[in-house]
Amino acid sequence: MSCLSKNSAPVSPDRRLFLLGIGRTGIAAAAAHVVRAIGTILGPGAALLAAGRAAAQPGDLLIRPPEIRSKNGVLDATLTAAPGRVTLGDFAFPGLLYNGSYLPPLLRARLGDTLRITLKNDLPDQPTNLHYHGMSVSPQGNSDNVFVHVHPGQQFDYVVRIPANGRQGPGLFWYHPHAHGMADKQVLGGMSGGLVVDGSEQLFPMLQGLQERFFLIKDPYKDGDNQAIAINGQINPVVQIRPGEMQFWRLANIGAELFIKLRIEGMPLYVIATDGHPLRQPRKATQLFLGAGQRIDAIVIGPPPGEFAMTTVPFQNEAWKTPAPSQQIATIVSAGPHFSRSTPEAKILAQRLLGPAWIDEVRSAAIARVRTVEYSSTPNRDTFFINGRVMDENGIDQTVLLGDTEEWTIINRDQQYHSFHIHQTAFLVTEVNGVRRSEGSLRDTFPVPPATDAGLGTLKVVIPFTDPVIVGRFVYHCHAADHEDKGMMGIVEVVSSQSTTNRQGAGHAGHGHP
Repeated sequence: MSCLSKNSAPVSPDRRLFLLGIGRTGIAAAAAHVVRAIGTILGPGAALLAAGRAAAQPGDLLIRPPEIRSKNGVLDATLTAAPGRVTLGDFAFPGLLYNGSYLPPLLRARLGDTLRITLKNDLPDQPTNLHYHGMSVSPQGNSDNVFVHVHPGQQFDYVVRIPANGRQGPGLFWYHPHAHGMADKQVLGGMSGGLVVDGSEQLFPMLQGLQERFFLIKDPYKDGDNQAIAINGQINPVVQIRPGEMQFWRLANIGAELFIKLRIEGMPLYVIATDGHPLRQPRKATQLFLGAGQRIDAIVIGPPPGEFAMTTVPFQNEAWKTPAPSQQIATIVSAGPHFSRSTPEAKILAQRLLGPAWIDEVRSAAIARVRTVEYSSTPNRDTFFINGRVMDENGIDQTVLLGDTEEWTIINRDQQYHSFHIHQTAFLVTEVNGVRRSEGSLRDTFPVPPATDAGLGTLKVVIPFTDPVIVGRFVYHCHAADHEDKGMMGIVEVVSSQSTTNRQGAGHAGHGHP
């Protein structure tokens, strides 16, 4: 995926003096001034501009998603999937929405809670369902079962029990449709939302009292090689912070196809979790790479007074395309009196995870089996394969014994980025393109680099199939939704008895090696 080029006006000296001179009560006014002066972000070639206008003006402060919280251990919600018109800045397009909103409710629960979600399908011509991405919950019955198809005019009652202990921990997750062949269109249309399991402040007490901000990133539409990027359903929103203030930022790529590198000039992020899994200690990062489905939790520190652009970083995603130029996707405004005279960076980096970490068990586990998963496509890329096959919902591609930890190598023969995502469990990245990695946290989604003249792209991961709650059938796939819809998905079954491993022959033969 490529990104729209930015055509923004230069920042005037008078505007910088304005920002530097305001006090605490002037933050909102400063942000409004920035909004009026930023200029255009979309070029004249965009086909979906409303009323024939040639550019879209950003105009709003970053909004917070609406929330539905659990009460007395239960989160009750109804999500209705239906067509609806979406307007983002000057862009308008026919969307596919939950509850009529491009920014549907953020679901918030706690360990031990139960999600009771009624999904109503008011789409006119396609089935849908729900997947609770990143959650270590049951894949069976009316839980996180992606083989359920809710047809137009029907509804389905999900009951997802979040374990009170075990592998599932607090963190940032998300929900989206997963009906095979329909996911790309539905997520592009707007059907995805955030999901939080609260309790991260118990792992990192420094988070208590910090302002929490969500950056839910979507790729709503594309005109040729131009890709718009929305954050919380907004184009280039303004984010307020005071100099020296610490905030808790939760970034999630909940789009369909987008691979994005981003940075904030002069403003690092201190990453504390990836895909809902904590690091042993925060890691300073000046740039993030988020494929579709990936999430980052981070602490930030307000920079000196001024404005700071959050921009995309050009990179070679698809070998046959020129990398898109940088695009500004948000503006950070630092204004007001300095929040603290202390040195917050040192305090952040001194934080240590409280309690045991699942990653330590995964790192030290014996490998019961190794497998190879090979990504490829037809020359015209209308079909994508795993181990030479397309998705078959009635088959089983890999059978795994509960309690085993396995090593999988994903090989990418295609000249574009793919990603590896597996449901119900996390994994540890150990190698990328043959280079050893020392990861500080687990993942549930990770980019697989493209094949180049130097060789095939490779990713090696260690996957623990050790949580009894995940027994059953679920899927692994590339999380670029257009790739998975076109076949790049397989089925794994976790079984609880050695005697049932003979069932592998009943499905497709796995590319495993004893």
